[in-house]
Amino acid sequence: MEKRQRKILNSIIKEYQRTGQPVSSQSLLERFVFNFSPATMRSEMLELDETGFLEQPHTSAGRVPTDKAYRLFIDELEGEAPTSSEREQVWRRMEQLRQESLHEMAQFLADCSHNIGLSGVFGRTTDFHEAGWRWLAEEPEFDGDNLKNILKCFDSLDDDFNEFFSDLDEDVEIFIGQENPIKYLRDYSLVITGFTQDDSRGILGILGPKRMNYQKNRFVLKEVKKKIKK
Repeated sequence: MEKRQRKILNSIIKEYQRTGQPVSSQSLLERFVFNFSPATMRSEMLELDETGFLEQPHTSAGRVPTDKAYRLFIDELEGEAPTSSEREQVWRRMEQLRQESLHEMAQFLADCSHNIGLSGVFGRTTDFHEAGWRWLAEEPEFDGDNLKNILKCFDSLDDDFNEFFSDLDEDVEIFIGQENPIKYLRDYSLVITGFTQDDSRGILGILGPKRMNYQKNRFVLKEVKKKIKK
């Protein structure tokens, strides 16, 4: 991908992360600085569309990033930390975290990310928790039937996570949309890591829209794991 297209694509992703609304060429030109014409912007966005990095919702003239675009975006950000203010916010919240139960961990992940927080252990017994539904209810991706459908599926979530993620290693992994082995979660993104507690294997995860703040969510999971290991 050419440098100019990469800059446009990154700007579209950042704008979509901010607003949750399809991004038009005009809105990009108004918010970001580009040294080329509106006609060139439209042409480059069309090529990004044709090469599978952007798609156009039926009801909008704007574009949204595809799973392919998010994967490129994340791979380029590998190892990049969130902003200093985001890191400070996470550390301040951790100072207030008195209990280290799985329920408290799920709630902490939800409150830090404004997504769904997940925590669980899988061994002789399964202990699985999720928190943060109120955050997703405010996101445009989860309005109406979308939220209802995912709520229906959450009855079996502990079994599904046990099946697909109980042997997850301790690196933080990111599954975008269709990459997720759990079929009914393929419209969303999952940032997840494994840990060992006593004789059980566990997971910590953050589930949310594909425009989630990946750098911050990855950082949050790493910090929580440090606390578990103390």
